[in-house]
Amino acid sequence: MLDLTEEINSMISERHMDEEKVLSLIRDMLVSAYKRKFGTDENCVVRFFPGRTGELDRAVEIYSVKEVVNEEDWYDNVRQIPVDEAQDLVEGVEAGDSLEIPLDPKSFEYSAVQSAKQRSQQVVKEYNTDRVYVDAKAMEGKLVIGEIKKTTKSGDYLVNLNLEDTDAIFPVRGQSPRETYELQEKLKFFVEKVDKGEDRGRGDKRRKGGIRILLTRSSKEFVKALIENEVPEISSGDVEIKAIARHAGVRTKVAVDTRKTDIDPVGSTVGKAGTRIQTVMTECEGEKIDVVRYSDDPLVFIANALIPAQVKRVVTIDPQTKHVVAIVDDNQLGIAIGQGGVNVKLAKTLCDWNIEVKTQDQFNDMEETLEIYRNVDSLFKSDEEEKEERPLTNDEIGIDPDDTPLTDIGLDEALVKKLHDIDIWSIQEFFDYNDDELREKGLSDEEISTVRNSVEITEEEEEGGSFECPICHTELPAGTEVCPNCGAEFEFE
Repeated sequence: MLDLTEEINSMISERHMDEEKVLSLIRDMLVSAYKRKFGTDENCVVRFFPGRTGELDRAVEIYSVKEVVNEEDWYDNVRQIPVDEAQDLVEGVEAGDSLEIPLDPKSFEYSAVQSAKQRSQQVVKEYNTDRVYVDAKAMEGKLVIGEIKKTTKSGDYLVNLNLEDTDAIFPVRGQSPRETYELQEKLKFFVEKVDKGEDRGRGDKRRKGGIRILLTRSSKEFVKALIENEVPEISSGDVEIKAIARHAGVRTKVAVDTRKTDIDPVGSTVGKAGTRIQTVMTECEGEKIDVVRYSDDPLVFIANALIPAQVKRVVTIDPQTKHVVAIVDDNQLGIAIGQGGVNVKLAKTLCDWNIEVKTQDQFNDMEETLEIYRNVDSLFKSDEEEKEERPLTNDEIGIDPDDTPLTDIGLDEALVKKLHDIDIWSIQEFFDYNDDELREKGLSDEEISTVRNSVEITEEEEEGGSFECPICHTELPAGTEVCPNCGAEFEFE
C-alpha cells in the first residue's frame, strides 16, 4: 500500500484541485504506468483507502486481476496465474476463480513511471489553465484592479491580476496618450477580451499560447464602466447610457436618458456639484467628459451633443445621407468644432450623423450654392426621377382623401419613416391606436408625445393664422410664399 497523503493534500491546497479530481488523476497515472509495464490495463484495479492516521489521509493500492488456471492451461502471465501459485497467495482458491494480486508501484519500470508522471503533470497544467481561464473569463467586460508588473520591448505592459502564473496584457493601443505608467503601480483596467490559443485566428502569432487577457484604459467601454460604478441610478436601470464616443486622453461624450419623469439623467450622472463625473475624470487623468441628454429627435440630440457650444438650430440637408448643419453664433464656432475638430467629430460619432458646423452667414452662402446645384441637377433629371422625388398623393399612399398625411404636420423625417414602417400614414390612423398599442408597435413615449404635440401645434397655427416652416422650423405668418430664413417656397389652396 502506497501512502499518498502528502501528495494529495499538496495538490488540493496548492493547485486548488478538488479531491475527486486529484484521486482521478492519481488513478489515471497508476493505470498508465501499469499499461506501460504489462501492455494492457484491462485487468488493472486501483483502490484508495483511508490512511493510518485518520480520514484525511489517503493510501492507494494497485491490483492485477488474474484468472486462476490449471498449470496445463496457463499461457498468459499478465491475465492468468497457475493454481499452485495462487494457493500460495490465498488458501482455498481453485481454477476458475478470479484473484486480485496487489502490486508495488515502486516495482514499475522507471520509464513507465516517468511517462505516467509526465502525463499527470500535463493534466494538472491543463486543469489549472482551464480553472484560470474560467476565473479570467468572468472578468471579461468588467473593471479590475491590477498591478503593472513589467514592460515589453513593444511597449506593452504585463499586469498582475492575481491569477496565479497568468499575467494580463496591457497593449500600447489600450494605453491613454494622456497617461504615464510606473512599474508596481496599481490601476483600474477594463478587461477587453479573454481567450485561449485555440480561440484565436490562424494569423495570430500567439495562437499556440495559453490564456490571453487584454486590458484597456483607452476604450469608451472603460469610461462607461467607470460611470456605471459611480452612478447608482444606472445600476438600478433608472438612467441608461444610450451612446458614448471617446477620443482617449482628450474628450469623451456620453448620452444618457431616462423613462422616469422625476429623474434628471444628466444631473444624476454628473452628481451634486459634479462630484460623480469628477471622480471619473480624475481616474482618466483629467480627460474632459461631456454628459448630454439623449433625444429620439435627431436634431435635438445633435444640438445637445455639441456642448459646450450653444447651437441656435440644426437644419437637415439630406436625411438619406444623414447630413445636417448646426448653426451657431460666430463666437461659438470654435467651441462647437473644438481643437483639432474633436468636439464635432465626437458629436458625429455619438449621434451617427454627418454634422457640419457653420455660422448663419456661412449657412446662407451654403444655401445659395446648394440651390445652384439643385437647379443644375434638375435639368438632367428624367420624368421618372422627378416623379420619385415629389411627395406621394393620398391616393398613391392609399389613405382617405380627407385624411392628413404625417408629412404635413412638421414631424422629423426619421420619425415619419418609423411610423410608415408600422403602417401608420396619417394623423387619423395614428389616433386609431391608444398609447399602449403604439408602444407595442415600437414607439417610445417621447415619440408618441411628439406626434400628439405636433398635431396640437398644427391646429393652433391654423387657428392663429401662422404656420411653421417645415425646413427650418421658423414661425411664419399665414400666406407666406417664401421663407425669408431658408428660402423654402410654399403654395396655398
